Amino acid sequence: MLNVRDFKANIIDLQKQKHFGEALEVVRTALTVYPTNAFLLSAEVFLLFKLNRIKDARQIAEGRLAFLKNDPFFLKTYLTILAKLGAKGDLEEFIERNIFAKQSGSEDLYIFVAQIMKRLLGTKQALDAANRSLSFFPDSTKLRELILNLQKTGDASGGYTHYREQFKNKKLEDAISEIEQIRVLPGYAHDVELLAYLAELYKKQGDYEKAIGVYQHLLSFQDNEFSRKMLGYAYYKQGNYKSALVYLRDIFLKNPNDHFMYSTIYRIFKETRDHEGLQRLINEALGKHPSAKHLFGLLARAKKWQNDYATS
Repeated sequence: MLNVRDFKANIIDLQKQKHFGEALEVVRTALTVYPTNAFLLSAEVFLLFKLNRIKDARQIAEGRLAFLKNDPFFLKTYLTILAKLGAKGDLEEFIERNIFAKQSGSEDLYIFVAQIMKRLLGTKQALDAANRSLSFFPDSTKLRELILNLQKTGDASGGYTHYREQFKNKKLEDAISEIEQIRVLPGYAHDVELLAYLAELYKKQGDYEKAIGVYQHLLSFQDNEFSRKMLGYAYYKQGNYKSALVYLRDIFLKNPNDHFMYSTIYRIFKETRDHEGLQRLINEALGKHPSAKHLFGLLARAKKWQNDYATS
């Protein structure tokens, strides 16, 4: 018999693989054994939502509101369901009666409320919600930043800086776990700043395989030089030099004066003992950028370690 922890690990793993139907089956099996477990009750609603069974998700969620009224993930999922259905009045009423009136929930929940109100109800309502939330958390720098963003740009997400501030006091593994849950919610799957921050957390954890997966996902919907550079560097740190060069080569040729870039390129060829490959690449870079004289220094250093390898 599996315990709750085993069921939870299996469910989360299936969610990450986007096997939502299988995950739902596991949840329902687990509920026959642990019928009052908050994670399982919340997960069933979330998975129904992911399977686009929105009305079923809402019906079940509303039957569990009393029991899960203090579960942040459940509340975020329920609000997302209402937003998906376009139930503006119901969403506004629920937020008023069950969150603001009861002053329940964490600072992060109130930030989410303002964000979802921005998407469904507009900037004015979101700004009002953020200001009201600040009265509950008067020392919150995150809410103050959100208010400024709403006032200046109308952007409820707050960008990379917002996420860094939001999670900076959490343990690394807790921040990663929470972001992994957030990223599958509508509106966050393609949130570039959130995903970039998640990749950085994985790198801090030393899990370059996961960081690489996040960067690959970023590139799948928004191809840009920064993500390519970070993906290439993650491959380098992982020791996959061939893949690293695939992403870093063109960036280096475009700007051989980038110290971070040419140092990484040099180390890759040194690790692979490929003096000739480095020489070809540098000659190509010099052909495009004759003023990049520092590259001659790299060639001289490469010649030295080539001689050292030959005599060792």
